[in-house]
Amino acid sequence: MVMEVYSSVPFENWGHSVSNTPAYTAVPTTVLGVQNLVRYAGEKGLRVRAAGYRHSWAPVFGQTGQVLVSFVDIETAVTLPDPITIAGDPPAAAKVAELKSIEPGAESGGKKLVRVGAGVTSETLRRWQLANGWVLPVDTVLVEVTMGGITQGLCHGAGRAHKAIADYVRRIEYVDCKGKLQSVDDPRQLLAAAGNFGLFGIVTHVTFELDRMSYALMKPRKIDISLAIPPLDKNDIPPALRPSWFASPDASTRLATATAEFETRALNDYYSEWFWCPYQAKSWVHTWNPTPDSTGVTGYPDEGLTFLEWIQGWIAGVLTGSPFFNALPGYWQAQLLATSEMAILPPTLGESAEPTIKTALPNALHFRRGVQNMRVRNMEFLIPLPPSKDDPSKPDLGVARRAWWDVIKLLYAEPKNPLDPSSPMRLLLEMRIIGDSDLLLAPMQGNTFGTAAIEVLTVPDAVDDNEWQGFLQTVADKWLATGEGLQVRPHLAKEWDGLTFKGVDARTYLRDVAMKEQIAVWKTAAAEIGAVQGWTVDEMRARFSNQLWDELMFK
Repeated sequence: MVMEVYSSVPFENWGHSVSNTPAYTAVPTTVLGVQNLVRYAGEKGLRVRAAGYRHSWAPVFGQTGQVLVSFVDIETAVTLPDPITIAGDPPAAAKVAELKSIEPGAESGGKKLVRVGAGVTSETLRRWQLANGWVLPVDTVLVEVTMGGITQGLCHGAGRAHKAIADYVRRIEYVDCKGKLQSVDDPRQLLAAAGNFGLFGIVTHVTFELDRMSYALMKPRKIDISLAIPPLDKNDIPPALRPSWFASPDASTRLATATAEFETRALNDYYSEWFWCPYQAKSWVHTWNPTPDSTGVTGYPDEGLTFLEWIQGWIAGVLTGSPFFNALPGYWQAQLLATSEMAILPPTLGESAEPTIKTALPNALHFRRGVQNMRVRNMEFLIPLPPSKDDPSKPDLGVARRAWWDVIKLLYAEPKNPLDPSSPMRLLLEMRIIGDSDLLLAPMQGNTFGTAAIEVLTVPDAVDDNEWQGFLQTVADKWLATGEGLQVRPHLAKEWDGLTFKGVDARTYLRDVAMKEQIAVWKTAAAEIGAVQGWTVDEMRARFSNQLWDELMFK
C-alpha cells in the first residue's frame, strides 16, 4: 500500500502555541504502515512523534526536520469548523481503517474489554458505546480528540472516584524504536506504558475496560459565585461580586451552608465540575450522579441542540478571530463572551431553576459539542487535597477553595485603564475534583485524598495583547504556594512550559523536584520492559523523544 506522506508541511497545534516544520508528515492507516515508517526513520536517523487533533498546548509534538505521524488527515486536523459532531454515522458496510477500528473483547463481572485504534475519535467511541450498551466511566468533554492522544496525554475527566483515563487501559500496543509491534498488559508494567506521552513508541491500539451502560441525572444550576465555591473568608469576595446579603446577619450561615453543599458535591458526586465566566455574578455548577434506570432517558444534546451548539462554537471561533473583536479592549471581550456563554448554558430562559436531564452516561460526559470550533489558550494545575486537620480520614477542600478565589481576586486586582481596560482571562475559570492516578507520569499520581484540577482559559487575542503570559506566571506562583508540603504539578499537555516554578525554570523544577521520583521510577520500569522486548531506553529516546522530553526526562 502507498502511504500518504507530505514533505516539509508546517505544523501548528490547535491552540496555536506550538509550531515547527517536520521533514515528513505521514498519515498511516495500518500497523504495518507505522512499522515501515519507524524503520525508515531509523535508517535515516530521524525522530518520530505522533499527533491526532493536536489538542495539546505544550511542545509535546514532533520537531523541525523530523517525522510526524498524524492519526487525523491533515485537512481535518487544521480546518475549522470540524463536522464530526454533526455528521451521521458511516454506513455499516463502510471499510474502517485498521488504526480507527473498535473491537469488542472479553466480558466478565459487569466489565468489558474493548480494543480501540489510536486514531479513533472520542465521538466515534461515544456512538459505539450508545449502540452497544457499554461505557468508559470517565472521559474528556471534547469529542474531537483521538483515544491515543487522550491516553498518552494523561487526560482526565471529573469526579473524585475517577482516575486518569489511561488508568482504565488494560493493554497497550505500540511500534517500538526498531519497528517491531509490541504490547504490554501486565498491570505493573502498564503503570509506565499506558500513559507515556509517546516515548515508548507510536501507539496503535489501546484496550479499555468499560462498564455496563448507566444513565446520568444532570441538574445544572446557576447560583451566586460566592455560594457555588464559597471563599475561606467572605472578604475575599471582590466588591463587584458581593451579593445583596453580604452584610446581612445571616451571611455567615449562608456561607456555611453553601460550604457544606459544595463539599458534599465535590467529595461524593460521580461527576463534579464548576465554571465561572469572568465578571459574572453567577457560577455554573455541573455535578451529577448516575442511575441504572433507563426510564425517561433522552438523547442530550439531541440532534437539534447538537447542531446549535456546533454553530455557536463556530460563530464564537469566527468572532474571536475577527479584527473587529480583537480591536475591543480585553475587558469588554470577556464581558461579551461571558454573557453569551451564561445565556446558552442550561438552565436557559423558560426552564425551571434546576432542570433535570436524564441521558446516557457517554452523552453526559460529552455534554457540550462544537468546542473544537473555537480556539483557546489554557493552563491547568493539579492541586492535591490534603487530609483534614479535624478528621485526617477526610480531605480538606480549603486548598481548592483558596486556589479558586486566588484567580478571581487576581482578575479583579488587574489595573483597569478606563480607555483600554485589560483582562488576561477572557473566557473561563473551571475546576474539577478528581481522584489520584496509579500511572507513573500522571501529575495527580500519589494524591491519595483527591485532586483539584483548576484551569484558566482565554482567547488567542489575550496572547497577542501580551496579557496572558504574565497572568499565567502570577497564577502559577499562587497555586504553587497553595498548601504547605503539597506537590502541585501542571497538566503536562496544557500551558506551563516557559514559566518558572518557585523561581526555577519549569522543566528543571519538574525534573529535579516535583516529578523527580516519578521520572526515576518510570525510567527504571521502561528499562525493564525494554530488556524483555529488545530495546534500550537510549534507543527509545533516540527515536521517539524531542527537545522537551530530552530535558524533562533524560537530562
